[in-house]
Amino acid sequence: MGTEDAIALPNSTLEPRTEAKQRLSSKSHQVSAKVTIPAKEEISSSDDDAHVPVTEIHLKSHEWFGDFITKHEIPRKVFHSSIGFITLYLYTQGINYKNVLWPLIYAFIILFILDLIRLNWPFFNMLYCRTVGALMRKKEIHTYNGVLWYILGLIFSFNFFSKDVTLISLFLLSWSDTAAATIGRKYGHLTPKVARNKSLAGSIAAFTVGVITCWVFYGYFVPAYSYVNKPGEIQWSPETSRLSLNMLSLLGGVVAALSEGIDLFNWDDNFTIPVLSSLFMNAVIKTFKK
Repeated sequence: MGTEDAIALPNSTLEPRTEAKQRLSSKSHQVSAKVTIPAKEEISSSDDDAHVPVTEIHLKSHEWFGDFITKHEIPRKVFHSSIGFITLYLYTQGINYKNVLWPLIYAFIILFILDLIRLNWPFFNMLYCRTVGALMRKKEIHTYNGVLWYILGLIFSFNFFSKDVTLISLFLLSWSDTAAATIGRKYGHLTPKVARNKSLAGSIAAFTVGVITCWVFYGYFVPAYSYVNKPGEIQWSPETSRLSLNMLSLLGGVVAALSEGIDLFNWDDNFTIPVLSSLFMNAVIKTFKK
């Protein structure tokens, strides 16, 4: 009995020490946890301050038009399409298209500065998005506005190409792109994809609108308002081309579909459509010159 007690005594004295060590280690873990948790909270809060969550920016378009119209970007599409009609009206009024270049450049600079400010100042970004949110996509809240690419593409066309090619590129951007986006979103799942986020249904819509646009512009507006055109501003005419109006219009539809369907380095199509359509349309007209 005495021996067993002697053996048990050291074990009984060791148990409290082991428990004490465990308590100390658990307390140390709790202390370290208390120290590290606030640090994580501070980091996350600083990130939130630098990047306002999308949910905190209430786009006015939801309030004005409702979720359905906003989902289909109807205000944006209406604005997008209206630019083509405004440009066509200015054409009939004899506005020199070269005089539009510098206003486009000024507009690009101003909007670029505004984007730099709002992307670095969350409060201003929130006010900006609430003001013109009806014309913005949600992904543009924390990135550059698509209007910048739109203007940049037009600057390219207005600077390097003739009057008719420039106007056609703008019309295709304004109308064919809108038609492709609308039809593609509605029926694109029923047709094969031709490129990233591009469907055959959208390409057919772009082609159709492109054909109509070229036929109406060259077939009606150019001859009806010939007095607003200076010599050399209009590249195509039945007298100087081996292409008939119908053939030119069909090729214009192909240009519209190609320009809308090509995904060039993942650039914004507001930039690639006017650039590509200007290049393609100019090549078509010059290739078939008499």
